[in-house]
Amino acid sequence: MIDIKRSANRPRANFSNNFEELLMDKQKVVSLPMSKIEPFSFNGDPQPFAIDENEISALADSISKCGLITPIIVRSISSNSYQILSGHKRYAACKKLMHLDIDAVVIEVTDDNVAFDIVCQANIQRKEPRPSELSKMFNTYLSLRKNVSADLTVNEISNMFGISRKTIYRYANISNLYNGLAELIDSKSIQIKFIEPLAKLSSEQQKAISDYYNYDERLSSKELTLVIEQMTDNGSSDIYDIIKAIRNLSEKKKEPYKNSLYNEMYIKKPLCMQNMTESELDKIVYELLDKYLENNFKSTKKVTTNEKQYDIIIVQEEKE
Repeated sequence: MIDIKRSANRPRANFSNNFEELLMDKQKVVSLPMSKIEPFSFNGDPQPFAIDENEISALADSISKCGLITPIIVRSISSNSYQILSGHKRYAACKKLMHLDIDAVVIEVTDDNVAFDIVCQANIQRKEPRPSELSKMFNTYLSLRKNVSADLTVNEISNMFGISRKTIYRYANISNLYNGLAELIDSKSIQIKFIEPLAKLSSEQQKAISDYYNYDERLSSKELTLVIEQMTDNGSSDIYDIIKAIRNLSEKKKEPYKNSLYNEMYIKKPLCMQNMTESELDKIVYELLDKYLENNFKSTKKVTTNEKQYDIIIVQEEKE
């Protein structure tokens, strides 16, 4: 068996070269009983990468015709049992074919961090992982490194996979989503930029959005932004009422305000401002500013407005 160890003074290694060396050395390939092998898990949680039944069926068909070309990689976890580090799909395909034995390369890995590194590297090299798989992977890293600060762990992951800290936190947030929403993100029906705002909604609100996508239709990026905004602002889960209001708004072309600031706010909060006139907004601004000045500037005597320019002028009391 080959012993792979990780130095405490270096980042986790990329194991792609190790895989090639192991698989080229046929002397290290052994035949193991299928019954003595189990999938990778940590604290009862399975490895984060999904196993698609269609892929397993296609792989089983290939193995039945050509045999198992690439051995799986396992580690010994007791005197007579093994855990898969690379080859979960090949193992599942052989199990589907009711094979009693499977070709494997046995490596000595006692460190769970290193074992998990190998599992992740093996899967990421073969195909682009789904967002939900990355979420499980990043959260498992955080779990494995629970005695180390989260920031240090995130820096390690960032260096290891060449991605930003923000991206790591974004994907990790998928674990806070309703399952239906995670599936919609996996299928690219919903963009990953919506992960964080969706995660802040209640489970009832998340389910409402998921059900709408599954039973009605997809929303445009702008519509979904407005739906999330409305749900966040008023706590509503009635997505049909919200969408109706949004679409009524798009059909009703509102004349722009004379005040450019109001127009900027209207772009951000169209549903809130759709029925508000400029004079109503002037009044709100006047009252808010008057209150602010009263609380913060005791020398202020009065506030007047120039209605044409909509500018607020502060008239201060002259010193005696």
